[in-house]
Amino acid sequence: MSKFVFTLLLLLFFANATCGQSVPTIRISALRSDTALNRAALWKTTAKAPLPADTLYSTDFRRLSDKVAFSRDSIYWARFNVINDAPVARRVVLFTPGANDRVHVYFSADSSFRATRHRTLGRHSSYWEADYRFTNLMLPVDFNAGQTRSFLVKIDNRYMPVPSPALLLLTEQEVRNDFWNSYSSHMEGTFLSVFIAGAVLAIFLFVVFLYITTRDSLYLYYGLYLGGVFVYFATKTDTLFFLGYFTYGYPEYLSILNEPVQLVYTALYIRFSMGLLRIREYDPALYRFLDIFWKGLLVYSLAALVVAALVWRREFDQNLLAVDRVLLLLFNVAMLGRILQKNRSPLLVYFLIGNIFFITGVVVSTVTSLGLVSQSYYTMLMPINYFQIGVFGEIMCFSFALGYNVRLLQMERIKNQKAYINQLRLNQELTQQANRQLREKLDERTREVLAMSKTLREQQEAYLRSEFEFQLGEMEMQALRAQMNPHFIFNSLNTIRYFVLNDENEKASDYLGKFARLLRMVLQNSRENTISLSEELDALRLYMEIEARRFGDSFQYQILVPAEIDTDAITVPPLLLQPFVENAVWHGLLHSNKPDRQLTVQISEEEAEYLFTITDNGIGRQKSREMHSRPASLKKSFGMQITNKRVELFNKNFGAQIRILVRDLILANGEAGGTTVEIRYQLPD
Repeated sequence: MSKFVFTLLLLLFFANATCGQSVPTIRISALRSDTALNRAALWKTTAKAPLPADTLYSTDFRRLSDKVAFSRDSIYWARFNVINDAPVARRVVLFTPGANDRVHVYFSADSSFRATRHRTLGRHSSYWEADYRFTNLMLPVDFNAGQTRSFLVKIDNRYMPVPSPALLLLTEQEVRNDFWNSYSSHMEGTFLSVFIAGAVLAIFLFVVFLYITTRDSLYLYYGLYLGGVFVYFATKTDTLFFLGYFTYGYPEYLSILNEPVQLVYTALYIRFSMGLLRIREYDPALYRFLDIFWKGLLVYSLAALVVAALVWRREFDQNLLAVDRVLLLLFNVAMLGRILQKNRSPLLVYFLIGNIFFITGVVVSTVTSLGLVSQSYYTMLMPINYFQIGVFGEIMCFSFALGYNVRLLQMERIKNQKAYINQLRLNQELTQQANRQLREKLDERTREVLAMSKTLREQQEAYLRSEFEFQLGEMEMQALRAQMNPHFIFNSLNTIRYFVLNDENEKASDYLGKFARLLRMVLQNSRENTISLSEELDALRLYMEIEARRFGDSFQYQILVPAEIDTDAITVPPLLLQPFVENAVWHGLLHSNKPDRQLTVQISEEEAEYLFTITDNGIGRQKSREMHSRPASLKKSFGMQITNKRVELFNKNFGAQIRILVRDLILANGEAGGTTVEIRYQLPD
């Protein structure tokens, strides 16, 4: 019904008002605190919209009978006049009980009702539109001296089940007295609510900062939990303060969001507790259950929000609240029992104390709100304050737990760093010891050769010279291996250093263990002139695994050996394949942007010789030379020079033939497709 039509009906109604009972007139001088309109006004009941055509035209307004049963299924109208019989201007305040959703008040400037004003008050009227900032249940109306105003009041409920006709007319002085009497009794509780909401907001902002700087999911869920608590506390702040005044600008939304918001921050509280107590480590079964439960609670809160918005009945909200509280209380007790049984976290004591605060706050708040305790024991605070104190105590305990958790992580980090440093020192001592033994062996062999050269006869000079050259070549190969080993160790230590600098302690520890194993294999093999091909492949496979882990598994590798090749029967010089694999990784694959970077080591047998093929799909030698600086190129050349010299000495001393061929792979479009190294190994006759 449009505003114009409604106004026209109002005029028709008042034009015919004289046909029914006379409209009662209330004198301002006679107003008392018990001036209730359910007795002083005329009333009429109509159906919900659409209104019948004669709704306001008819004049069957009557005195309210005690037999009238009020419900949300009807609309209730009240009609009365008010006259200011005082010689000065006065103000009258119309008060409605909180049982009424919306009360529409139409009042005129005089008794003729030709010019009217419309105001709305009631439980679900916005505080932004209320005439008093601190309440939406009162409407002030000013009167000039001797002025008479006509009133038409409409009570229309949808949320509250039973509308109340107990409207009151109050003087302005009575409103002042009622306001101060009401607020003075719990002013401390009002300020406490604001203080706790502000404290929760401050902790929330600090936790958000911690999450931004650390990216730790524990801070994320704790921050979301604090945000949910702050939103809920904001809806409970008094309208005297900006926070409460702002939120009560949407009273209908508050009634809908009340329970879903509590369910959301309860779900986030469960997820935060899972990480705080490290439940996955201590009780995997409980972790899996809670992981499903907190997500299901979020879905349930969304469903409750949708249903509450569609139904929007107080009975539904009360039943939902009762069911949720019982189920969540049972769940909380069961979860605490399981945690006490299984969990051994050092933060458990903070968690338990926080829950004691929370449960105590809930119990005290419930007992006081139900009137089970005399009000004289809690006159300074409101029931909601005890709940807020309990939740705030829990939040403080959780904050202390997070601080202690940071301390525990720092101690664990220091412990890992000390273990890593000790391992590095041990590796350094092993390297120094191996170098000393090598130098001693070389000096001893040299002295033996010099002593033998003095005692040998002249006719054995040619034989001794040949033997001396062989031994000298063997020593030179050992010296070259000694150079090769520090070169490889230096690269591996750089890799460990990279993980440490990036604070990847778990990867560094795992890498260090594998590196130590590889180092033992390298040191053991370096004492031998030849080793079996199986031992060489084992060391190579471990090295490739270490390098793949170093680069975050950014490339794939494989070693292909036919089943018919007996790798235990084939002897090769130590570290024959590793330098070429290292070059393929560091100078080919590392700089490639290809999504499927591959490194393949293949062994095959061809006409009395073995073929070792090392293939990568990296950037190729030409682009690698363009990208690398001069020192890096020198380092690469030095490593290849050592390898080539070792191969030359091996061919000379052992009669075998090792040939090395390096060639680039070119794609069909002319671009570099990688590098292939072919090592042909012909066994001695």
